[in-house]
Amino acid sequence: GKGPDRKKYEEQIKRLKLRRVAFRTMWLASEDYPLLLGSADLGVSLHTSSSGLDLPMKVVDMFGCGLPVCAASFSCIEELVKVNRNGLLFSTSSEL
Repeated sequence: GKGPDRKKYEEQIKRLKLRRVAFRTMWLASEDYPLLLGSADLGVSLHTSSSGLDLPMKVVDMFGCGLPVCAASFSCIEELVKVNRNGLLFSTSSEL
């Protein structure tokens, strides 16, 4: 995106020295967002709720584009992500 922390996160990502993983930061027009999601093979949601009650709307967006989702597990995420039907849940990086 264009947020004030963009550079900070880009530097953190660069320091990871990941192979076979690419990160792209960009700002999309609203009409381009579903096109981007629709071109992906898998959505990943790292959202967790401090209250345990709020659901990630990005997952709803991904489902709207027919994208399966791997989501971080927390108390109410199973209201959205149905394991082995529309996605999977993970609690650790190894599970992801």
